[in-house]
Parts: sequence; structure tokens; C-alpha cells
Amino acid sequence: MRSAGTRLARAQWAPLTALAVLMLVSALLAVAVPSRTTAGYDRAAAAAVGADADIHVKGEAGGSAAFAAVPGDAALNSHALAWRDRLPSSLAGVVGEPESSVTSPGDRVEGDFRRPRILYLGWEPGAWRRVRLVSGRYPFNKPGQTSGDIDVLVAKRYADQLGYKAGDRIDLGGRGVRISGLYAPLNAADQFWRPRARILHPTVEYLPNSTIEADAGTALIDATAYSRLTRDPHLKLLYDWRFPVRTGAVSAEQTRVMVRDLDAFRSAVEGRADLFPCEVSTALDNRLKEFIERLHTAQSVLGLAFGGLVAVAAGLLLLAAGLFGERLRPLLGVMRARGASLRQLAAPACGLTALAAVPSALLGYAAGRLLDAGPPQAASLYAIGLLVLAVLGVSATMVLRERGGGLGSVAERRDDLVAARPSRRRLVMDGLLVVLAVIGVVLLRERGPSAGTDPLVAAVPALLGAALGVLVLRAYPYLLRAAGPLLRRRTGAVAFIGLARASRQNLVGALPLAVLLLAATIAGFTSTVDTALRIGQERASWAETGAEARVEAGALDEAGLRRIRAVPGVTGAVRVRVIARASSATDPAPVTVVGVDLDAYRRLAPEVPGITDTSGALVSPLAARTLGSGTVTLGRAGMDPVTVKPSGQIARFPGQEKNSAFVIVPYRTVAGATGFPSHVFLAGGHIDVKALRAAAPGDDIVLRQRVLREMTGLPLVSVVHETFRNGALAGGAYGLLAVLLMLVVGARARGRTIAHLRALGLSRRQSRRLALVEVAPVLLCAVGAGWVLGLLLPEITGPAVDLRPYTGGFAVTAHVPGLPALLGLLAALLLAAAAAVAVDRAFDADPADALRTGE
Repeated sequence: MRSAGTRLARAQWAPLTALAVLMLVSALLAVAVPSRTTAGYDRAAAAAVGADADIHVKGEAGGSAAFAAVPGDAALNSHALAWRDRLPSSLAGVVGEPESSVTSPGDRVEGDFRRPRILYLGWEPGAWRRVRLVSGRYPFNKPGQTSGDIDVLVAKRYADQLGYKAGDRIDLGGRGVRISGLYAPLNAADQFWRPRARILHPTVEYLPNSTIEADAGTALIDATAYSRLTRDPHLKLLYDWRFPVRTGAVSAEQTRVMVRDLDAFRSAVEGRADLFPCEVSTALDNRLKEFIERLHTAQSVLGLAFGGLVAVAAGLLLLAAGLFGERLRPLLGVMRARGASLRQLAAPACGLTALAAVPSALLGYAAGRLLDAGPPQAASLYAIGLLVLAVLGVSATMVLRERGGGLGSVAERRDDLVAARPSRRRLVMDGLLVVLAVIGVVLLRERGPSAGTDPLVAAVPALLGAALGVLVLRAYPYLLRAAGPLLRRRTGAVAFIGLARASRQNLVGALPLAVLLLAATIAGFTSTVDTALRIGQERASWAETGAEARVEAGALDEAGLRRIRAVPGVTGAVRVRVIARASSATDPAPVTVVGVDLDAYRRLAPEVPGITDTSGALVSPLAARTLGSGTVTLGRAGMDPVTVKPSGQIARFPGQEKNSAFVIVPYRTVAGATGFPSHVFLAGGHIDVKALRAAAPGDDIVLRQRVLREMTGLPLVSVVHETFRNGALAGGAYGLLAVLLMLVVGARARGRTIAHLRALGLSRRQSRRLALVEVAPVLLCAVGAGWVLGLLLPEITGPAVDLRPYTGGFAVTAHVPGLPALLGLLAALLLAAAAAVAVDRAFDADPADALRTGE
């Protein structure tokens, strides 16, 4: 029995090898693609968190209450450990060792300086271990001292820049400090200094309640000086326990839990009763919420693509297993006719299939893990198991088909597509498939963006592709029949013979149609959504900037406007007057008045979306609610009152905050208000940015290309683009493999048929044309239907494909493929045609040899 199985395996080595190779490649991709995508998610999560999203526990206290709570270094560290113990597990796993500090409020330095100076006194136990003394001596403050100067250390760089040296006294008004020594950091690149730049060198800050810049620095004090500061009952010290976030430890999977745990940690901090009131301060939760929104969109859209790719791989493996079963069918029929049971039939059918599929699946999984593309995913195991079960299911179906017994199961009737009649069971299965596809679409549209990675939702592209494949398979024979009479009228026989051979394919031979349809659907879907994302980000950059460039100037005179217009590359400019904090006599709510010549602006930047053709005053939704629909007069000091009668609403205008209250009026109504800021929108393909900065010194300049780069550089955008590209390539590769498998498996039989036709006068050139005609119906029907479905899939799935988190809130509605996708489709069709011709040449049999065999 073992030798018989060996002989059978040797006889069927070609389909078994094809099945094994396809299973290995599919298993490898099932491991590598999700792992690589998840690794991209994790990198995006780390980038979204950023290097400065630390968690701070801050509190203010002074006097005896402060000293009682934190009398010294040990108590400060003890509270740090207590905060760490209260951290939830998701946060405790991503933060480093706590860093404690106490800082006094900034005091203005007395004296006449080029720029005002602010000095903070900081007790930083961790800093003392990271500095070395380069001049002077360490501070010495007597315990219990209440008068005299406080000895401090300052950084040498700070002293050099501001003109201090060891021994100098700094007068802080009611308090004096003396610089006892200068220090330098042991390692300036230590991450400890990143949030403490003020300790190492002067930084620019603003004086309280003003816009006047000042040089700020922090002088280091010891524990004795700290205790002296706590004796001042009017001095409030800032206590800060910092937990640095290790960005490399943050994974995308953790982000949702971290957001919830941050709220729980806030409650725990605010509920602590044995310490002065404290609160959590961090930018982490806002950044994580933005990232989670983008992550949810990426998982929803990429889940649809992954589901489709799994279906394509399964279809290709089913095709390979089905072709192997067809080659075994005569043998199974003979065995059944000789009295073999179904269990005995399962040995050659299921056994050989399992021998080819299971080890290949395990090897593919191992190879995928060795690639180390990212963290392993449970979905990979599910996908591989599904593929193996599908292949074994085909073999079991082949065995069950022989339960009637005898050779009649092999040759009792034709089973080609044109002559075959579907059974009731097949009709029910086809109908069930269509119903499942409809249910999946309905659920997907109802859930919208909240659909996430629901397996049924992720299977929608596969279900729609399979349902469309069923319909195409139903219509395919009728199309072939309809084309027959037309081709019979032609003088040449190539087209008629090719169509006849295409009609003789059985259901297994038509499986490439379904595989190609699914592959074209996924390729069309990924390329369409990818193009839509790029177009959406392009539109969003225009909406954000308002033109190729925008200069946000202060009070701009005509001379300044002429300098801006004269910048090389500028082809047009429109000035906009921006008057903030205007209000009506009946409602003090502030409204921004924007004066602009809308007609000139539309001509300057027609690409900006949302600028209506309505003339007159336009109001934002918030301004409409504030001002009402009637005529209202707006004014403020420095401007003449402006009478506004709203003629329409505008959701956004470049340069204005989203959801803010603003009114757009004709520029002439505010032209006289020259003391207010102006925005200048510029057109031009190659604006000289350096010359523009020189023409508008001190003004903010916003460039559209820079805004676009920031959008495309957002975390996850590169992951989405890369996955879309790889999905389209993988879908196209699977489709070509399906065509190649169909051609190679039937190549020998076709070669004998062509040899007989060659003996009857068919030329080699006609043989090549015949190969193209035979494959053309399947290619055109499958690729055409699948591509159209792929283009419509974003519209069908509706709100689930919501790309607004990547486009600044702008809805993406233009779902059209780009030129690279169309060129890729054409290249795939040409490759398939070239494969048909190549296989025809490779298996070209000599007519004399074919006739001598008698077959």
C-alpha cells in the first residue's frame, strides 16, 4: 500500500508541488503581512506619543504644610514611589523611574539688562548626580538660616551667556542668591535634561501677563535651601513628580487601555488625602486619542483589504486542490467501481493533499516568524488554519462525489460550463452567499466607523467578490453561447475554436475566474482608496493654507505688500484683513471679522474647497448661532462699525480656527482699519521662500507643500500607503498565479489537441492566437467585473472607509484609481497574455509524435 501511494505521489508530483508551494507562500504571507502591519502600528504609536509626553504629578504647597509633607530628600522619593504604586499596569509598564523636583515661582532679576531676566530656584536631587563642578565651590547653606543670601549653583553655559561668574550676587527683589559655583552636565545628551533645558542654559519665556520676552534660567539649590524656602508662608512651591514615558515600550494595542487608565490614575491622584492637592498633567491622553482615531480607521480599511487577500489566497489554493482532485477523479472512480469504500478513497485523496498542505503550512509559518517582521498575531494562525481546512475540504468533497460508485461518476454526463445544469444544492449555496454578502454590507453601513475589525465586516469584500463571482459564473456560459453564432460567421477558425475550447471548461477549470475576480477587486479597492487618501490630503492642504503660501503679518502697509508681491515666484497675491474680538452691541461674544475680496481670492486659489460663489457676508456656523439671521452691526476699538447681513454660511476659511466664530465681509468695508493684522495669500509654482522671509521679516509664513508633508508624515499614513501598495501587488500576483496554474495544469492535454489541429493545417502563429482567445473570456470577464467592484467598494462600504482622520477632517469622496493603478492593471493583463503564449510555446508538441501515439 505504501509503494502504491508512493507511485501515485510520483505520478501527481506536479499538482502536489504546486499545492505545496502555494500553501507555503500563503502561510508565509499570512504571518509576515499582519506582523509587519502591526509593527508599523507600534512604530506609529511611538511616534504619536512623542518624546515629551511624560506623565507629571504636580502640586503646589508652601509654608509649614509643604515642609510637613516633604521635609527632605527621603520623603520626596517616598512620595514618588507612592505615585508609581498607584499607576495602573498599562502605564507602569511604559514609564521609567520617577524623577522628583521642587521649583520656586520665577522671580524677576533686578537690574538693567538687554532683555528682562527670570530666575527659578530648583531643588533637583537627580540633577546633582549628573553634573560636575567646573568653577567655585558647592553651595553651603546653614541649617535654620533665615536671612542672608542663598547659595546656588548655575550652569556654566548660563553664566557665560548672561555674564555671570562664581561669587556674583543676583537680586530677586525680596530675596538674594549668590552663585557659589558653576557646573557642567556630565552628559548633555542624557534624556534627563530634555524637559529641564532651563537648568543648562537660558531659555526664552514671557513675563507674566504680557508678550515681553525674557531670559529664564533655573539655579540649583540644596535641601537646606529648600527647607528655608518653606519657612516663607507666602511662597508657593511647585512639586513635580515626573514619570518619563519610554516610547519604545508603547504598542498600538496598549493605547486604548492607556487612555482609560489615565483617567483612573487622575482619580487616584485627586483622591489622595495624606498629601496636599495634586493633579496629573500630561499631553499623552490627547495624543493617544488622536492616534486611536487614526488607528481605528486604518484597521477598518486595512481589515477589508486583508480579508480580501485571505479570500484570494483561499481561492487559489482551492483551485490547486480542485485541479489535483480532477486528475485523481478517474482513479477514484476505478477504485470505487472495484468496491473500495469512501474511507479507502480518502487515503489517496485526502492523504496526499494533507501531505502537501500541512507541512508546507508549518514551514511557511516558521519562515514567516524567522523573517521577524513584527510581533506574532493570532489572526495569522486562524488564517493558516482556514486555508488548510479549505484545501482538505476540497479533497473530502472529491471523495464524497464518488459515493454513487462506479465509473459512471466520471463519464456519465458532460460537466462543462455550457452544458452543465446547476443542482438545487448549488443554487441554495449561491443564494446563501449572496444573502451573506448583502447582510455584511448592511451591517457595515449601519456600524460605520465603529465597525472596526469585526470578522464579518472584514469579510465583506470577499463575500461581495464571491457573490459577484457566482453571478458572473451564471452569466459566463450565456455570454459564450451568444458569442458563438457571431464567431461562426467569421472566415477564420481561430476565434471559433478558441471560444469552443473555453466553453468546454468544467466548474473547476472556471475557478480561475473567481480567483481573478477577487484579486482584481482587492487591487481595485486598495488602489482606489490609496488614491482617494492622497487626493483628500491634497485638498486638505489647500483648505489649511488657502493658497500656495500664506503670510500672517501684523499691520501691513502698501509698501510691505509690494515687497511680498515682488518676491520671485509669486504670480498673485490677495490681502485679507483679520480683525479679532469684534462684537455686536447686543451680544458681547467675540467674533472675528475677515475682510476679503472673494472674487479675487477664488481666481487666485480655485483649488481651495468650500469657498462658495455667494456674494455678500458669510458667517461660520458658530457665528450664525451667535449673531442670528438678521442684520447686525459689528465693531471694536480701532475699526469703523461694519453692518453685516448674512447671505450664507461657510464652514471653514483658511487661517481661521475650526469651529470658531468668524464673519467674512467684502474687503472694502474694513480697508480703513489699517492697524489690524493681515493675511496675504500667494499664488505661484516656485516661490522663493528665503526671499519671502526677507520681504516679510518676523511674520509667520505657512507653505502648502510643508502642510502637505506634515499630513503625509502623520503616524500611520506611511503604514496605510505601504499596506495598500503591497495589497494591490499581492492581489495581482495571486491573480497571475491563478492564470499560470490554469495554463500549466492543462498544458499537456492542450498540446496534444493543438498538435492534431496543426496536422489539419493550423499554423504556429494561429496556435499563439488561439492561446490568447482561450484565456481572453476568463480574463476579461473576471478582471473587468472585479475591477468595477473594487472601484465601487468604497461607496458600497460607505462610512466604514472614513479617511477624515488623515485629511484634517475633510471627507474624501473622489474614489477613482490613479494612473499608476491603471497602468498596473494593463501590465497585469499583458503579463497574463504573455504567460498564455509562453506556455503554448513551452508545451508545443510535434504533430507527428501526437499522431503516432494514437491519442
